[in-house]
Amino acid sequence: MDPRYRIPPLAALNAFAAFARTGGIRRAAAELRVDHAAISRHVRDLEQFLGTPLRDRSTGALTLAGQTYYTQILPHLDGLAQATANIRQQTPSLTVTCVHGFAYHWLLPRLAAFRRAHPRMDFMLRPIDANTAFHATGIAAETHADICYVRDTNAALTLRGLCSVDIARPPVFPVISPEGLAALGGQPETLADLLHAPLLHEEDDSEWQLWFQAQHVPARTIPCAGRLWQAHLTLAAARAGEGIALSNPFLLGDDLVTGRLIRIQPKQTPVQTTPLGSYVLRTTDRGWENHGLSLFRNWLLEQIAAERLAG
Repeated sequence: MDPRYRIPPLAALNAFAAFARTGGIRRAAAELRVDHAAISRHVRDLEQFLGTPLRDRSTGALTLAGQTYYTQILPHLDGLAQATANIRQQTPSLTVTCVHGFAYHWLLPRLAAFRRAHPRMDFMLRPIDANTAFHATGIAAETHADICYVRDTNAALTLRGLCSVDIARPPVFPVISPEGLAALGGQPETLADLLHAPLLHEEDDSEWQLWFQAQHVPARTIPCAGRLWQAHLTLAAARAGEGIALSNPFLLGDDLVTGRLIRIQPKQTPVQTTPLGSYVLRTTDRGWENHGLSLFRNWLLEQIAAERLAG
C-alpha cells in the first residue's frame, strides 16, 4: 500500500474525535462509555502515528495541528457514521423489556400485527420484574427500550436522565372472582366496606392506600389477604377466589368480558375514576433516535389511541 494513504486505527480516530468534540478526556470517556485511560492512550497513539502533538498537555486543549486535523477528518467520520446508520436502518433492531402484566395481557396478543407490519425487523420482547438497567448484559443501549408502570408518586425519580413518552394512563379499580363475590355476600354497600374485605396486595399496601385516598375513604390500616410480587400475580390470585385485586384494563385482558373477574361496584357509593400512574415507554438519549424504536413507538401509540376511541 502506498504509505501516503495509510490511515490510523479507527478506535484512535474515534477517541480523538470524541475528545475534540467534548473538550475533555473524561467527558469523551463518558460519551464512549470507556475508561478515561483508554481515551488518553488512543490520543497518544494517534500523536505518535502522526508525529505531532494534538493535545496541549498544559491546558488540555487542542493544539493548532489538532484543531486542523479534527476539522479535516470530521466530515469523513460523519460519512462513516451515516453509512453505518443507513445499513442498520435497513434491518432495524429493538429489544423491549416490559413489566410482566402489560407484556402478557396487552402487548403479546397484539404483537403479531406489529411483526406483520415490519417483517424484516429484529424485535425481541423480554418481560422483566425489576427496574430496567440500560446497560444490561446482552442488550445494546441504543437498541433497548423499556415499558414500565410509573406511579405518580415516583415519576420524577424513576425517569430522571431518560427520554420517555407516556403511552397510557389507565384507571385503577378493584376486581374479584364470581366465587369471591358470592363469599362476600354480593357487592358491598359502600367503599368503606372494602376495609373489612380480603384485599390482595402487590408487594405492600401502598397502592391500596393511594386508591382509598383518591376515593376519599380514610384508611388507617389495609386488610391483607396475601402479598404477591407483581400485579399479574394478584390478578391470578383474584381469579382463584383468594380476594380482591386492584387492576386496570391493560392487565385484565378479557377477564371482565368472560366473567372470570367482576368489578367491585358498591351499592351506595360509586367508584371514582382513579388513575394512579402511567405506562411509560423510555430509553436512553442514544436509543431514542433508533429507527426500530421509532417504528415501534409510532405503532404502539396508534394502537392505544385506536382502542381508546373504540372503547
